[in-house]
Amino acid sequence: MFYPSFRSVVVLIVAVTLVQINGQTNNTQMQPQLWASDLFYRALANFTVRNVGSTACRNQSEMYDRNLKNHTNWAVRMAESWNRHPNGFLSGNTFHMGLYDECIDIHRPIKGQYCLSEIKLIPSAENYISHNEVHNRNNIGSWQNVLGWIDYPDQIQRNILNLGICIPDSCSSSDLQRTLQNELDKVFLQEQIKTVVKVDPHLCTVKEDIYPKSIGFYITSAIFVVLIFLCCVASIHQYTTISCQLDTPNNKNCTHSIFYSFSFIKNGKDLCMYDKKSKLNVIYGFKLLIMSFIIFGHRLMYFAGNPMNNVKTMENMYINGPDIILTSMNLVDPFFFISGYLIYITITPVFQKSEPTLMKIVNQITYITTKILPAYCAIMVITTNIVPFLGDGPLWAKSTGTEAEICKNYWWTNVLFISNYFDAKYQCLIGSWYISCHMQFVIIGVIIVCVYTKNATYGEILNGVLIGVSLLLSFIITYVGKRDGILKIHLLFLKNPRGSITFNHSYRETHMRAIPFLVGLASGYIVKKLKEKKLKLSQKTVYGGTTLVTLVCLYVQLLGAEFYKNKRPYYPIEHALYQTLSHCTWTIICVWICFCHFTTGYGLLTNVISNKLSVILGKLTYSVFLVNFPVLQMLQIQQRVPLYILPSTVLEMWIYGLFKCYLMGFIFYMIVEAPFINLTKHLFGRRKKDISSNTNVLPVE
Repeated sequence: MFYPSFRSVVVLIVAVTLVQINGQTNNTQMQPQLWASDLFYRALANFTVRNVGSTACRNQSEMYDRNLKNHTNWAVRMAESWNRHPNGFLSGNTFHMGLYDECIDIHRPIKGQYCLSEIKLIPSAENYISHNEVHNRNNIGSWQNVLGWIDYPDQIQRNILNLGICIPDSCSSSDLQRTLQNELDKVFLQEQIKTVVKVDPHLCTVKEDIYPKSIGFYITSAIFVVLIFLCCVASIHQYTTISCQLDTPNNKNCTHSIFYSFSFIKNGKDLCMYDKKSKLNVIYGFKLLIMSFIIFGHRLMYFAGNPMNNVKTMENMYINGPDIILTSMNLVDPFFFISGYLIYITITPVFQKSEPTLMKIVNQITYITTKILPAYCAIMVITTNIVPFLGDGPLWAKSTGTEAEICKNYWWTNVLFISNYFDAKYQCLIGSWYISCHMQFVIIGVIIVCVYTKNATYGEILNGVLIGVSLLLSFIITYVGKRDGILKIHLLFLKNPRGSITFNHSYRETHMRAIPFLVGLASGYIVKKLKEKKLKLSQKTVYGGTTLVTLVCLYVQLLGAEFYKNKRPYYPIEHALYQTLSHCTWTIICVWICFCHFTTGYGLLTNVISNKLSVILGKLTYSVFLVNFPVLQMLQIQQRVPLYILPSTVLEMWIYGLFKCYLMGFIFYMIVEAPFINLTKHLFGRRKKDISSNTNVLPVE
């Protein structure tokens, strides 16, 4: 009995050992003898564009080879400007950008051209690694880390190399792609590894502008020069007039001249106007706070979507949080709530006047549209005709050129406020969906307020039905379409937001975003009734309720982090519920704060939030919202090398980005937004109405 059992155990041990040895042998056979860095160096050590392209390209390539052998200064500089021995594959250091300026600064006898190529390594056999192994790479082989890579959305691909290369300017991107592919195939195919090379023409740049400035650039520049000139002349004239009026104090009406709409003095006074007793001041402070966090999110988006050194810091965020960053793509909901609330308190008095109803509806919508459009169109024109020529860098031409091209072809969808119902790849300005949603809400809101002023009961019923329909639509569309209940800010999304299915079909549509606006509208007449009843809460109730409501809503908000877990099964009901509830979290917090502030107040906290500086900066929010995308984009795409992420670095970049956005927003406000708002008030006969200057209808105004 003993011996047969013993023989079975021995046979089993031998079999397992043979399987392990065979597996190790096969694994060893699959893996090259040299590491990736060494293989690249073998292929690129003497690389230049050879035997392809035009006659000029061939001649310049031969001249480069000859001069490099003789160690001529310009040829050595050209060779030294890019890296032939890339490293850091396992850490995710996929960008080896070299020395961009060293390359393009070469002028004679050859002009240096910098190209950023993409090289993807593909194994000849399946060798994939699981997501668990991705987060514990020490247990698997180095080559398997690279060749077994699957496109996990929360990970940087280790099998892609973005390599900056300096070539003669007479050679094209296709010439480089063909030569580079041939040289890599000679080395990597021997190791059973396939390489796929791509060289985007937009990622090849020279010192001079390869695209000459269009007539649009000169026309746009001329328009802004005229605007600045008008502002300066109007300011000088107003200053002179004010000085003359010191002796003639009765001549005050001349300061209301339409010409002074462009005056820095007038617009500066309007910006600094502060009514300490106004309860609406807290709205400006609230907008400043929200806009600051939105700029942080946009700064992080541009930062993480561009070349980085220590990508593990970003990858770990999807595991360790902070979850509030991962789940706060609905942070604009408070703006929609404010929009609804302000629509009610500003439009209601208008509909109480004895004028034709249709005329009042058209007049209000036209007035709001006319206030919004000039600044909106100005930033589109700047993005299209000016921004591409304001800087340079390895990523500059492609990033700014793509945005400019979209705006050239699809600007009309923004002007008609329908960009949120077009595919995001055709959306001029990545944040324009918000303006489209807002204007569609304005039309809906004006109609609801009109009905409410005619019959309060019907107005309340109409608004309540629309809230219910919006809640139901969010649930049904997510459930039936099997969509994600949250817009996940994965690394792929940060790199290319326009390619996200969720961003295209669930995030931007008006019917999916209507809950905060409609609730804000309802809050307007509920607050009015509460004030009529003179309801007052104790400070304990105010602060205790605010704390409780905030904690509960944030708990629901943070549940969205669960959807980032890769092994979590997809349950349509779960996603549909979260999609619906996520638009109620910030909204409910806003409702409670609104009720408490306008009926009772927050005491000292109210004074802190609604101080004069907060009110001034809050008035700049619309301009800041418009300029923050191009400003933050330009800050990031000028980079020449991958950046190293530290918490302190992110904080410093946020502060700098915040300062620059508000600085540029202030300039944009003084030159574009304020003058055209003044002209609109003159056009509609509202220049003397103080309510317009204190309750801007657009929540980001």
